[in-house]
Amino acid sequence: MPASATPLTVAVLFGGKSAEHDISLRSARAIVDHLDRERYRIRLVGITREGGFLSEEASARLLAGEDAGEQGGAPALPEDTDVVFPVLHGPGGEDGTLQGWLELLDIPFVGSSCTGSALAMDKSLAKHVLRSADVPVLPWVEVRRACFEADPKACLAEVLRERPVPLFVKPTCLGSSVGISMVSKEEDLGPALAEAFRFGEEVIVEPAIDARELEVAVLDGTPLQSSQPGEIRIEGWYDYDNKYLNDDAELFVPAQDLPQRMADAMREFAQIAFRSLRLAGLARIDFLLDRQAGRFYLNEVNTMPGFTTISMYPKLMEASGVPFKELCHRLIALAMARGDRPAKPKAPAQTSERLLEAEHGSA
Repeated sequence: MPASATPLTVAVLFGGKSAEHDISLRSARAIVDHLDRERYRIRLVGITREGGFLSEEASARLLAGEDAGEQGGAPALPEDTDVVFPVLHGPGGEDGTLQGWLELLDIPFVGSSCTGSALAMDKSLAKHVLRSADVPVLPWVEVRRACFEADPKACLAEVLRERPVPLFVKPTCLGSSVGISMVSKEEDLGPALAEAFRFGEEVIVEPAIDARELEVAVLDGTPLQSSQPGEIRIEGWYDYDNKYLNDDAELFVPAQDLPQRMADAMREFAQIAFRSLRLAGLARIDFLLDRQAGRFYLNEVNTMPGFTTISMYPKLMEASGVPFKELCHRLIALAMARGDRPAKPKAPAQTSERLLEAEHGSA
């Protein structure tokens, strides 16, 4: 859309009930700062930790890091909303629930559909889909809370029989390394599972390998665009504190000392993952490169990656020739183009009499 056209009204959603509430605020601040005011009218829609949708005034206070001053109400958007930019991470924002609501409202929005968001958010389901598409993923064990609580000793023994330490224990449907524990001793597995179950009913357990952390940014379009891999280097593992609180991580865009053939293969698998999981708009695809074996695995797919000032996704896209401001514009344009597609044809209405005739034949 040219800058001279009538500005679109963009509702920027942020906050939410998930443990990634604070990350959402930081991402939303960066996006609001980079939205072109000649192209867009911005409407702020903050969501409290309890799930209340705030007025625009209270939303502005929340975004500024202040007390919102109200509890909020039922889900609602400003009446003049043309398109939604849901800058929400984790359950309730990135898992398909919000996307399903927006689809029912028939309002265009940035990012993946209900189906794609739900598939990518569930780490175990995503692995099943990716493995069927011949994308390399680490082996895993899924543990359910009910089984763990019913017989913890047997559950722990079964996990360790299949996956010896060292291990990573992860909530199945969460991001930003929230609830993740690295387990080096068998006696620490139980507490790690208990911690992960604070965030959901299912947990996955994966082998902890000595690996380089590499990430590829994908931007929708024709053709699909994937960045060169970037790398995160950190002492220890890339936990929540190292991602958002400390300043210890080094980001390399693009990754250094990575054979181009391997980088190209990662980019190709990132695009395969994007298509296989039915994603749209954007995604950050994370890989682990095993230093010992010299092979890589797709680790995780993020359908609404962080947009903070230190986040890898916007940095990778900028290195690919798409600066932050243009990136926001392209994401909104993609959402609007998807929203302009003709609605699926409706099936003809069937009365109960016609259905009975079809099933049993007319008398």
